[in-house]
Amino acid sequence: MKSKLFIILFSIILVFPALIGMMRTPINYDIFAYLPENLPSVQGQNIMNKTFGYGGTGILMVKNKTDVEVENLKEKIEKVDGVETVNWITDLADLTLPREFLPEDLVNQFYANDSTMMQIQFQQEAASEKTYHSVQEIKKILGPNVYFAGTPPMLTELRQLLESEMFVYSASGIGFILVLLGLTLPSFIIPILILFSIGVSIIYNLGFPYYVGSSMSYITAAIAGALQLGVTMDFSIFLVHRYEEERKNKEKNEAMIVAIKRTALAILTSSATAVAGFLAMVPMALGIGQDLGITMARGVIFSVLLILTLLPSLILVFDKWIQKVQHPVFIPSFQRLAQVVTRKYKVIFVVFLLLFIPAVIGLKNVNVIYDIDQLMPKSLDSIKNLDVIKKDFPSTDSAFLVMDQTLSDQDRITIKKQVENMDGIKKVISYDTFADPTIPSEFIPENLKTMFMRDNYIYMLVQMEYGSYDERTTQAIQQINNMIKPYEGHIYLTGQSVLQNDLTKTVQDDIKKVDLISIVAVLLIIALALRSIALPVILVGGIELAIYFNQGLDFYLGRSMPFIGSFAIGAIQLGSTINYAILLVTRYKEELENLSKVEAMYRALKASGKAILSSALALFAAVIGIYIFSDISLLRDLTFMIARGAIISLAVILILLPAVLLTLETFTSKLTLGWPKIKMEKQQKRTVESIDLAK
Repeated sequence: MKSKLFIILFSIILVFPALIGMMRTPINYDIFAYLPENLPSVQGQNIMNKTFGYGGTGILMVKNKTDVEVENLKEKIEKVDGVETVNWITDLADLTLPREFLPEDLVNQFYANDSTMMQIQFQQEAASEKTYHSVQEIKKILGPNVYFAGTPPMLTELRQLLESEMFVYSASGIGFILVLLGLTLPSFIIPILILFSIGVSIIYNLGFPYYVGSSMSYITAAIAGALQLGVTMDFSIFLVHRYEEERKNKEKNEAMIVAIKRTALAILTSSATAVAGFLAMVPMALGIGQDLGITMARGVIFSVLLILTLLPSLILVFDKWIQKVQHPVFIPSFQRLAQVVTRKYKVIFVVFLLLFIPAVIGLKNVNVIYDIDQLMPKSLDSIKNLDVIKKDFPSTDSAFLVMDQTLSDQDRITIKKQVENMDGIKKVISYDTFADPTIPSEFIPENLKTMFMRDNYIYMLVQMEYGSYDERTTQAIQQINNMIKPYEGHIYLTGQSVLQNDLTKTVQDDIKKVDLISIVAVLLIIALALRSIALPVILVGGIELAIYFNQGLDFYLGRSMPFIGSFAIGAIQLGSTINYAILLVTRYKEELENLSKVEAMYRALKASGKAILSSALALFAAVIGIYIFSDISLLRDLTFMIARGAIISLAVILILLPAVLLTLETFTSKLTLGWPKIKMEKQQKRTVESIDLAK
């Protein structure tokens, strides 16, 4: 503790490069960018991006404009830096030619009622910085009766919305946590010191990716700070409570040394379970799991380091003011709850087992939303514009069949006919749609050839009859993939509908993987920490019930769950709230040294209930602000599930878990090293009521 001033100064100095890194870390707004590279759809998309300039594609519908006005708008957009090309009917036919003389397929492709549609191809991916600025420039050009939609404008608007809301997320989290800590800690200064310490660790964590050349998904960027604050808040509460206890009869430096020694093991064990839960997402095939998992695991480590170094240093420096500014603590007594739970533990144990039935039913039947468009804010102009466009051009969902030159003309024509005859496919547009194969290549307009054929590749546009997430579209995609299997490595089916379909399958496969890894990892950590085979099963079983209820509750509420909640909630809730169960069981074990099991649990609940309540409310308070203030439904739904999960875990640990531990006491004692023997004499002679009377 002699180096406290150095620790404070050094920690503050490191904040400045971390802030620079935080501001410069690239944020990725494209979920599809996290699909595994070995998927044929991703490989095909890469070919479309590099060869045909389909890095990002937007659609523009113009109403009540003459063809000349539309052509002028097209030329202006083509001059915008970052735009590869703008496809419209003038690329295939002369405007002076009456529409009646043009092929019907060609007219229907670009005209409907009083509207016409063009396609804007950008030079880079939809989420790139260059496309972001290009979209902004295009919007300046557009006038009334023009509707701009597609992935590039959607991601641009999503980015602008998130950037405008980020400050509110931080401010709400800090505000709610300050109120909570102000009520539950005996000094108004300590909450500020805790927030400062964890705040510094959050800045370190979010600034780190820049210095290792990494990016971050917008989901991670939005929730990582709040989640890190909520998950690691209880570590600092453990330390502060122990310091206050030791400070009553020791000098401040000695009291802090003892507090660190006595809480370090508990903090490290708790942080290890949190890290294990987050790292369980890293092996996911969907890269967003690795992004969120590594960021949060790293954040927990940073928080632990600063809670054991910076926070003690700050407390010692401000100890005089901390002692002066004291106030009563507003935490309810857990005496009544402890009485009910310990008296009725056999009934509660049966309830615990029965609750798995509705929890599992809800989990199995809850509707999971994988459609990215459905998870976007309805307030975005691009989403509103897409709804307008679909009224005139219902077939805005499309896919691409991209193939190399090893396929013969006859193979291509056969594939096109087979795809067109499939249910769920409206039309297949290709080079052959506008040019008769019998006509020599030199007589075909160059712009038509370059539109569909470049380098060694040629593609077809497959227009879907139904939406991306419609079951009939999924079946059509599966049929096409089965049909082109003989040409594997030479032909690829890609596009948003296909990527959306692969996202669904990838997440569904990842869920089982994440659940298994997180459960096994936490089981091993608890087994080693508590030297038990029984306790890991009991504690993880309790938290898994809370997780099942959290994920399945939306089924009973008539709500849907975002796909990220299907894998992230299990890992986050298990890693974050298992600490509460560990705190209860360690105190229970301590009380068993001198008391019967019922008395021991009664005292354990009374003693640890306040800390468990504070920790769960801290996680709730840290993320609930995002749910309240965010316009981004994906973030709202995810943070609501995290906040709700903290409360459900709190209820399970304080009400159900004690009953399980009491009922399975014999099982626990036989499979746990060093577990105290039950004091049978005291159990027969004393009751919970007699303890209250003695007090």
